[in-house]
Amino acid sequence: MNTHLAYISPAKRKIGSPLTGALVCCLLALSGSVARAEINLSAFTGAALTQDNDLQLHQSGGTDLTFHDVSYEGRDFETPPYFGVRLLWFPGEGSHWGFGAEYFHMKLYLDAGDTVSVTGSRAGTPVNRNERVSDSITSFSISHGLNYALADVIYRWFPGNRGEDFLGRFQPYVGLGLGLAIPHVESNVGGIFHEEYQLHGPGVQGLAGVNFDLSRHWGLMFEYKFTYANLDTLEIPGGSIEITPLSHHLVAGISFRF
Repeated sequence: MNTHLAYISPAKRKIGSPLTGALVCCLLALSGSVARAEINLSAFTGAALTQDNDLQLHQSGGTDLTFHDVSYEGRDFETPPYFGVRLLWFPGEGSHWGFGAEYFHMKLYLDAGDTVSVTGSRAGTPVNRNERVSDSITSFSISHGLNYALADVIYRWFPGNRGEDFLGRFQPYVGLGLGLAIPHVESNVGGIFHEEYQLHGPGVQGLAGVNFDLSRHWGLMFEYKFTYANLDTLEIPGGSIEITPLSHHLVAGISFRF
């Protein structure tokens, strides 16, 4: 039985040693970078106010009506209430830029008892007068949610030294979000009730807020949002409804970072 012992020359050992050291340093730097990344999870509630806007009703048989400046209620604290969650990733604890995903749920209820200007045609006959909305639309709501599912980009500031002084507890921020709008449509038009979830978009938001650190991991967040949703063909039996809601939101919640 022959036994062969491998021999490594001093020259090769000298070459291998720096390469091994460099590899170890790279791995340590990489692991340190990952360890310093910040993940922030927020849950919030609030209220939304939707601006008056035009609602268009399209039906087969020559009905194409625009109801000008209709108004909505939010009923944010009725079941299901306004709520949202957001997950953000920052490359480092001192990073200004963050990236993540967000989901939030608001509601719209058309004020069908209002009298508004109505133009267009009904069954082929021209219309241009003031009418009660309920004369044509008994009810319309997005009551189980005008739900937004968005990808967010956030920029934050550090007025002080985080974890060291009082100003360091504050992180004001601004951001943008883009994604889907998922409305749950409920309508009663011509005595026919209909409800279903539908997929639309884009849904867009701009936001500004502040996070306040209560401890190393827990914090409070306060935020203003402005949202837009393109709801151009909300399907109803025999036709569609079109709205483009512009909404102002005030929200507050808790955040956890790790």
